[in-house]
Amino acid sequence: MIHYIINVSFADAAPDTMLRFSIELSKYNIAAGIKADDGRAYHLPPGTFTYVGKETINEVRDGVHRLAETIQTGASVLVTEATTLSWSGLKEVPVA
Repeated sequence: MIHYIINVSFADAAPDTMLRFSIELSKYNIAAGIKADDGRAYHLPPGTFTYVGKETINEVRDGVHRLAETIQTGASVLVTEATTLSWSGLKEVPVA
């Protein structure tokens, strides 16, 4: 499986655009959060998502872009393959 970091932005986004987009992405197991080795989860910065799958980087990019354009036109998508991640200052997802 391949780990991806996806960044999406919209030109002149409507107030609810990113929320609607995040909900749609979650249907494809693309998350707006990240899980640490200790099991704790953290929120990613707005417009940043994670995905683990077998698709190629171009397939992920194209699929995310197609979905983004159904929410609002003018989407910019950047996908990177991640082997090692490190972060600081992210807010922890509260345990339910």
